[in-house]
Amino acid sequence: MCVGVSNGVVAFVGAQPPEGFDPDRQIDCHGALLMPGLVNAHTHSPLSLLRSGGEGLPLQNWLEQVIWPYEARHTAESCYWGALLNAAECIRSGITCVCDMYIHPQSVARAMSEAGLRALVTPTVTDALLEEIPNLLTQILHLREQWANHPLIRIGIAPHAVYTCGDRLLSAVAKLAERYDLPIHVHVSETAREQQDCLSQHGVTPLAHLDSFGLITPHTLMAHCVWLSSSDIDLAAQRGATVVHCPRSNLKLGSGIAPAEDFLRAGISVALGTDSSASNNSQDILEEMRFASLLQKGTRGDPALLSPAQSLAMATSAAGPATGFSLGHLAIQEPADLILVSRREPHWQPGLNSQADLLYAASASDVVLTMVNGVILYENGVHNTIDMERLYRTLPRFHPSVM
Repeated sequence: MCVGVSNGVVAFVGAQPPEGFDPDRQIDCHGALLMPGLVNAHTHSPLSLLRSGGEGLPLQNWLEQVIWPYEARHTAESCYWGALLNAAECIRSGITCVCDMYIHPQSVARAMSEAGLRALVTPTVTDALLEEIPNLLTQILHLREQWANHPLIRIGIAPHAVYTCGDRLLSAVAKLAERYDLPIHVHVSETAREQQDCLSQHGVTPLAHLDSFGLITPHTLMAHCVWLSSSDIDLAAQRGATVVHCPRSNLKLGSGIAPAEDFLRAGISVALGTDSSASNNSQDILEEMRFASLLQKGTRGDPALLSPAQSLAMATSAAGPATGFSLGHLAIQEPADLILVSRREPHWQPGLNSQADLLYAASASDVVLTMVNGVILYENGVHNTIDMERLYRTLPRFHPSVM
């Protein structure tokens, strides 16, 4: 089969190129798997600079003792370099689209744009940040205007969580998102403590509390959702929101295992995210896909759950409706966000089922080409858009006292 790319989109898919198609370059894909790019639907890119920091702590202690003190020292410059490092890792791993939630969003957008990644950049908003930056919401609107015509970057908004955002802020964010068509990116029920504290304080679950402000919509990415109740699951399905399952981060922080199978059975779209490299510690969506499938099979005693086809959809197309991007489709006039995965290594042989091999055997190091919008960002060990040696030399080094 031949796939042609022109002007950033897939021009044709067929046995032979159409008559008159004269490519600038032909790539022999023999012995490899050509597929839509992977999507990392929840990460905090600049936290790549805190990889392996704060090991062995549960979420709340990890946030209070490590992450928040560290973020107080973050600058626009350090966020840029951290985001660029994250972009390089994502590109190397076959990720073509990132949904990022963090501070200094202009730096994150700049890094993603320079790297050539497709990205939904959602600036974090909390009560503490709003107190520090009173015009934060206005800044987000200016950021949206600045990137409005960019082919790869879209701006959303990220009310961090119910435990960091008061009612007034949640109401303001909901109104802003509705008026300016901003995708919403929010942490939901990541821990049992979050679920219980919200029930004690508001009398409802975090999801129901967010929904009371109009924040749970078809344009909402709900990260984690480990502790959703059955009524929460029904509500999320009714609203058409997307769950972003982050199995390895949830395991590493001791937060639990999200009931992804229940989400899918309820008709909820389920995407995959890595969370930050400070809590994972990598940006490997193939590993998230594998963990997600194996955890559901093992905890429920059913090897048929989360099939290769379902898992692949979670890793490629599932986040599309919430982000506003067309993702995960290898079809004519769709964005040419493609990857080439080598099948020449022993773990791919004898090649009885390529989808199963991708789910259970593939490694991120098997990715030999990453293309976004028709531009090759990475090929055979070489990053074409990022000067890796300069990046390594320039990375900010934070003092171990924050670790």
